[in-house]
Amino acid sequence: VLSAGPDRLDAAGAAGIPQVVSTGALDMVNFGPRDSVPEEFEGRRFHVHNPQVTLMRTTPEENAELGRIVSEKLNAATGPTALALPLAGVSMLDVEGEDFHGPEADQALFDALGEGIDDDVELLETDTHLNDEEFARAIAAKLDEYMREGE
Repeated sequence: VLSAGPDRLDAAGAAGIPQVVSTGALDMVNFGPRDSVPEEFEGRRFHVHNPQVTLMRTTPEENAELGRIVSEKLNAATGPTALALPLAGVSMLDVEGEDFHGPEADQALFDALGEGIDDDVELLETDTHLNDEEFARAIAAKLDEYMREGE
């Protein structure tokens, strides 16, 4: 459900377009209705967003793999690239008191990304949440900087 496919994060990098990439919603896997979730995932943490969308929390192992995949894609970019990490959470469900709050899984993602990216990819770490205004301003400023450099 809602897959961007295996080519996600490839086009801008290949075209040399400046990009600021983050980790929004990498704490979840999307499924359709609750009864569409494969049996192999029973026992995992779920959030029923609405009758048509069920979300499953990613594990530390899955997040480490996601970090490796994203790193490979960003390392292949030919234009200015930054990776912005919101260390206080990656989705609206990834905050203390919500269904997907998971510092261990988030840290596995952040560690894999930090270890996997090349020096050409600028790492922007903030102690903010993905949905915080401060985070939005930081990534907008970085993209603005990249765009002005290209003028």
